[in-house]
Amino acid sequence: MQSFILSLLMLAASSLPAWAGSLSIDFNDRSTQIGYLQKLATPQYSDLVLKARYLYNEDTSTNLAGIAAGVIGSPGSLAGVQFGIDVALNGGRTIDEQDILALGLGFLVGYNPPALPGFGLDTRIVYSPEVFTFMDADDYFEWGVGASYSVLPNAKVRLVYQSVQVEIKNHGNRDLDETARIGISFEF
Repeated sequence: MQSFILSLLMLAASSLPAWAGSLSIDFNDRSTQIGYLQKLATPQYSDLVLKARYLYNEDTSTNLAGIAAGVIGSPGSLAGVQFGIDVALNGGRTIDEQDILALGLGFLVGYNPPALPGFGLDTRIVYSPEVFTFMDADDYFEWGVGASYSVLPNAKVRLVYQSVQVEIKNHGNRDLDETARIGISFEF
């Protein structure tokens, strides 16, 4: 299953034109997450983006893939601040062979302090209410925080914490992923 999902993500990434984007890989001893962001267009004040990710957590037997489309932009009056909003579709399989599919809204806030060049902070949430969760899921909520530092103009080291929670029908709430990871990201 995980090789199939990873193959689909790589095929999608390789079929897109060579516009600006980024690739991130975060990991620890028991889990990994690979993310891809592709800028599709740059209308006034923001970027239209497409995002894809794959998450594997060995502790909870979770394979989760997601795709999202939205905008990311900087308000002119707040130096170093970025806001984003997107529509995200996440799906996969978790412990006890529970299948989940969730359509939700995602929000992002990032800050790159002008006084600390190369340093960045970000936070994000994704929420899918019961009406937009399908299969064995009743509710989906994800949040994360991260810090990064540019070691090269197009490469960053990252430290992230993420929590993915889902309510499974007749089984209650489950933490699919609740862990810190170290990683790298490349911009091109």
